[in-house]
Amino acid sequence: MPRYPTTEMCNGALLEAFEPTVRDDDVFCATPAKSGQTWLMALMYHLKTRGLDPDMGGKTAFAHMPWLELPFEMAAGGKPYELTARLAEFQAMASPRIFKMHVIYEEIPRPAGSRSRVVTITRDLRELPYSMYSHLLGMKRLTPEQQDFDVYFERWMDFGYAFKVVRSMWPHRNEPHLLWLRYGDLKADLRGESRKLCDFLGWPLTDAELDRVLPLVSLGRMQESEDRQRQEPQQASMWQPGARFFREGAVGKNRARLSAEQEARLVERARQEFEPECFDFVMQLGA
Repeated sequence: MPRYPTTEMCNGALLEAFEPTVRDDDVFCATPAKSGQTWLMALMYHLKTRGLDPDMGGKTAFAHMPWLELPFEMAAGGKPYELTARLAEFQAMASPRIFKMHVIYEEIPRPAGSRSRVVTITRDLRELPYSMYSHLLGMKRLTPEQQDFDVYFERWMDFGYAFKVVRSMWPHRNEPHLLWLRYGDLKADLRGESRKLCDFLGWPLTDAELDRVLPLVSLGRMQESEDRQRQEPQQASMWQPGARFFREGAVGKNRARLSAEQEARLVERARQEFEPECFDFVMQLGA
């Protein structure tokens, strides 16, 4: 079985070809979907640039921090990437490079002995189904049947990928090249978690620089950036009118949209899939 799968959402050949080109200061942000990754990556970009590029040069986050394994362009139409050209784009990026990934730990393309870093973020899994449902609904990616949330919830549970990503990351949680953040912790103490992230990545920022960065990743600022991007025809065509990627930025609202039976099933699934310490760390049932 190949290390890097080739699927509708993963170009295994690209990952295999990319691995020998990994730099020691590369950062792989590999997370379960809808766990706060886009917010975290925006934070990393602004920490990297010390808040001096507040509008990301007028480009989307994907232009600066590519989705590494994705086989196609995110723009409407989804044109497939040509492998050699895509690798050349990565090679031309200035260090330190930041890459977005939605893969299990074993599929992060770090060569043996690499000093590259992995940052992951998890969120109480009860928050994920409705968040993903809203995202796909807004992007017009659900069939008429799946637009019923109860139907979509069953699909999310059957797919089970969030459980798989968490399980794969857990054995590596104390390894020096991996930093595991939690969405709730960032919401509660963005400055402290940002400082932790800077220390892990070796990006020294002064307090004044951090003061400049943190307002750039507020919910309001992220929504303003999203609104500017939606003015581009390709971006606008991807979304339902009025739909948002950055909807609420809250803790607890999405899980409150589960029925009692759905929540109980999800929690029991997590108990079965995770070690007790992992369950307590990820699910944060008291939060």
